[in-house]
Amino acid sequence: MNEQIALTVFTDPMMGLSYESQPILDRLKAEYGERLQINYVMSVLVRDVSDFMTPEERALPPEEGIRRYNQRLADIYKSEESIGGLPMNMENFHLFDPDHRSSYPLCLAYHAAKLAAPEKAEQFLINLRKATVLQGRITTHQEVILEIVKETGVDENAFIIHFGDGSAESALEKDRLLTQRLGVYALPAYLLTCQKSSFLLPFLTEFSAFSSAIDQMMKKKNP
Repeated sequence: MNEQIALTVFTDPMMGLSYESQPILDRLKAEYGERLQINYVMSVLVRDVSDFMTPEERALPPEEGIRRYNQRLADIYKSEESIGGLPMNMENFHLFDPDHRSSYPLCLAYHAAKLAAPEKAEQFLINLRKATVLQGRITTHQEVILEIVKETGVDENAFIIHFGDGSAESALEKDRLLTQRLGVYALPAYLLTCQKSSFLLPFLTEFSAFSSAIDQMMKKKNP
């Protein structure tokens, strides 16, 4: 059977769970080879950090409230470390601050990199995740994003053009509309598609759940 399988990953580069899912995605690639095509949809987990802060955190001066949120988020990430077995570095984790309140720039950066160098987009996403949750770099800051652009080998000038001229923003808006249309409210989420069959797997799941869903779709196609 040579049916092509599409896996759409709804994610955000800041997410620890998406970082922890990489071994599962690597195993899927090894198992299904060229039959599997992985697409990434940036769903912007944090549009404004205040949406995730507690009432107590919001009542504090912004710098202190966001500092406490960062620490709480670091504790959540650290608790997820065992899921995929990949290490995380949450020492002095401070992804957000009063001037950098959203993960939108990270999602926008993925699309700018994809437009500038499509063949390097996935590696850029992986590097952006590692920088955020393994290396503790402040990837909400544009200068840090540009460092990762260079490290990945994406043309910096082309990246900057797409990051600022509206083309990456347009691609990200399409992601938002798709996320909304499919009713994806928890990240990461995974949409498997084979021919006319599709299967939505909400939240991070085991390799066996992916293979089972693929087998079910194959049986529908080949009863």
